[in-house]
Amino acid sequence: MGASRRGSLRRGSTLSAGAGILFDVGYCLMDETPRLDHAVSWLAQALTTSDTSPGAEDLHGAYLAACRRPEPGQPSLLVQMLRSLGVPAETTAALRRAVPWDAVPLVAYPETVPALSHLRDAGFRLGILANQPRSARADLDRAGIIPLCDGVWLSEAVGLAKPDPGFFRLALEAWALTPGRVAYVGDRPDNDVAPARALGLTTVRIRRGPHAEQAPRTEAEQPDIEARDLVDAARRLVAWRATLDDAH
Repeated sequence: MGASRRGSLRRGSTLSAGAGILFDVGYCLMDETPRLDHAVSWLAQALTTSDTSPGAEDLHGAYLAACRRPEPGQPSLLVQMLRSLGVPAETTAALRRAVPWDAVPLVAYPETVPALSHLRDAGFRLGILANQPRSARADLDRAGIIPLCDGVWLSEAVGLAKPDPGFFRLALEAWALTPGRVAYVGDRPDNDVAPARALGLTTVRIRRGPHAEQAPRTEAEQPDIEARDLVDAARRLVAWRATLDDAH
C-alpha cells in the first residue's frame, strides 16, 4: 500500500516546491510500547518448551540492550535479542517469522495530529517512510494521520526497507524535491539518521522509546536536530524551513 507517484502528489499539486518532511512511525508518530509488550509476552510463552526458556522480563531486558547497541549488519532486533539469550538459530528464525508483531494496533501520541496539522499549515509536504507491515496503514488512517500526508511508504508494501537508500529515494523521486529540502524524522541513529544523512536529508532524532539511550557510533549517526517529542521537532523544523527560504 505504498503510495504511487500520483498518490504521493495528490496534495503536492497545490503546494509550491517548498520543503518536505518524512516520518518514521514507531516512537515518532505512534507509540509501539503496547505492541512490544505483547510480542515479548508471546515470545515468552512460545519459548516455555525450549531448553533456554527465558521469561518475559529476560526478553524485555535483552530487547532494550539490543536497542541500546544494535549490531551492525543485523537488521532484526528480535534476532539479536534471542541470540543474546542463547536461543538456537533455527528456533530464532522460526520465531521471527511467527511472532504476531502487528496483533496489537498502533496508537498515535496525543500530540501527533496537532503537530502534523501545524506543519502542514506551515507549507510542508508530509510523508511517512517506515519499516512497518502493511497493516500499519490502517492504524495510521484510524488515527487521522493519512489525510495529512502526501505519501505513505511502508517497507512491506514497497519491498524496500531502511537503511536501503533506495527506500528513501522513492519519496524524493515522487516529490521531485532535492534531498536538501527534505527532512527525515526518526528515533534510531543507525537505521534512520545515518542513511538519511548520507543522502543529504536533514535529520531529526526524537529521543524517546527503547532507542532513546542508543548512542551514535560515528559522525554519520549524529543527527542535525535532536528533539524531545513531535511538538519540539515541529518547532525546530519550522525554524529549519526559514533557513531554506532565507537562502533564496
